[in-house]
Amino acid sequence: MESQKFEEKNSPMREKELKTDPVEVKTAKEVIKRLGNAFSSMKIYPAENPAVKKSIETFTEKIKEFLDEYEHLDITIGEFNLSYKGENVFQDEEKMKSLPFLLFKDGMRELSFHKGLGERELQDFLETVKADSDLPPEDCDVVNSLWMKNFAYIRFFALDEFLDTRIGKESEEVDFKYNKETFSDGEVNLTTEDKIDLYKRSVALGLRFNNHKEKKEGKEEISEDMALPWQSMAVSESEIPEIESMLSESRVKSRLTELINLLFEILFLEERHDHFSATLNVLNQCYREVVHKSNFSDAFLLLNHIQELKQMLSSQFKEKEKLLDKFIKKEKEEYSLAHLRKLFFEGKIEDFDSFFQYLRLLGPETLSLVGDIWDNSKDPFIRLKASDFLQEIGQDNIPTLAYLARDSRFSLSKEIIAILGKIGSKEVIPHLENFVDHTHKTIKLETIQSLKKIADAASNKILIKFLDDEEEEVRATAALSLKYFGDNTISDSLMQLAKNKGFKKRSRVEKKALLNFLAKTKSLETCFFLQSLLKKWSIFTRAKQNETRLCAVSALQTMATPEAVNVLKEGSKLRNKKIRRACNLSLRKIAQ
Repeated sequence: MESQKFEEKNSPMREKELKTDPVEVKTAKEVIKRLGNAFSSMKIYPAENPAVKKSIETFTEKIKEFLDEYEHLDITIGEFNLSYKGENVFQDEEKMKSLPFLLFKDGMRELSFHKGLGERELQDFLETVKADSDLPPEDCDVVNSLWMKNFAYIRFFALDEFLDTRIGKESEEVDFKYNKETFSDGEVNLTTEDKIDLYKRSVALGLRFNNHKEKKEGKEEISEDMALPWQSMAVSESEIPEIESMLSESRVKSRLTELINLLFEILFLEERHDHFSATLNVLNQCYREVVHKSNFSDAFLLLNHIQELKQMLSSQFKEKEKLLDKFIKKEKEEYSLAHLRKLFFEGKIEDFDSFFQYLRLLGPETLSLVGDIWDNSKDPFIRLKASDFLQEIGQDNIPTLAYLARDSRFSLSKEIIAILGKIGSKEVIPHLENFVDHTHKTIKLETIQSLKKIADAASNKILIKFLDDEEEEVRATAALSLKYFGDNTISDSLMQLAKNKGFKKRSRVEKKALLNFLAKTKSLETCFFLQSLLKKWSIFTRAKQNETRLCAVSALQTMATPEAVNVLKEGSKLRNKKIRRACNLSLRKIAQ
């Protein structure tokens, strides 16, 4: 173990000589913070816990990067803080958990890590410190334990007077001279000797001063304006925002949250089944309280921790896993969901982001609840959140989602159908078929739009059923939504429909869409059929007949085969002026 006069090494004059680089200090602060995190996780969880492994890996990675850049990391140790080059970078005033206090109380004043440090040595260092922290105070001596390890790239400095005290030497008592009569003045005037002694003892405790000792004729003296401990600033200006943030976070954290964290620690460590069950009952009461108060941020964290704990214990403790599984299952039952529904209708939910985050943990059982929220909310923001939730959870639970679209809730049904279209999987198609005979035209049109988004031949089989609808807009929209996938069954069905006597009575949009679909087959049968339509003429239904003939010209242009071109050339010689002009225009477009 290395030790030296700490007063000389860390004197105020020495600190002024240090030239601090803000980037270096910031990087060192991050490394030391990771050291504190690694120590804290090792104190709370067993060594095999993923959180412990992750924190150690992160610290190892950060400190290696720092040492590669700056070669060594020298940490000054205070009673409740760690500092680097005069900057306070880590603070922890809880004696039972504080890493600085653990090192400081045994006399350590500086800890340094050097380039070349390996993972094994770093792991050994952390385990040694953690093992000593678990001992009773009278048996704990971390300085001695580290000294016994004789690390190659980890060094530290401890005060000689602490070492002397450990072998039985009593510390010298302070005998300040004072005048009792001056107490009423509210101050005690110290002599120069008193100040020198106070200065030395303050330095031994790791306190720093901005001024320094003056030397006169080989004798040390303390300047009259020496800043005493109670006059010194505890923190620098740069540290104030961080401390304010820590204080704000501490104020926000409720006692209930702290209790919940403690209960989880107990659950993780508890080995007795009856005690585990009793603790879980207490945690359940806390859970009920946060849900009752609509504090869904804490409810999410609590339920998430329960699920994580279940996964961690599942392989070793089946009885505990069953209890945790029962806890989770109970929150998905209708009674619990009814309470959440009541909170919504009573207007007691304010943070909908946390609310929906919490419902995601509960899973597909909440789809009906979210459907009610969408249907009854007038706020577009809440509706958008609910719609996103229905799509996210519903894509893996399509039957449950589709069931929400019922005749009694028109707006919600329309929204669910649109969501099914966004999901766009083949599994959606059979559920969309249920709306072919729906009484509302809007629902049928929304169903067609959703089928149009699904690139599968099975969607055409449903769309064809809409071609017999009594509403012209529904028929036309369905015809335009058909996609050619090379399925002869669909083509044959449309050919029969086009040959029907009532085909020419359909709207121009329907006829054009259906004939253009047939044209994509590029078959001779289709070409001959279009040729027959082009040559048909009737004096009684002249307008409708010409409309059908013009649709046939458009289909032949889409077809663009040599046979189709020959039919168009024949059409360009017909007596009807409109048909001739349309055929010539189509021939020019094909040629281009």
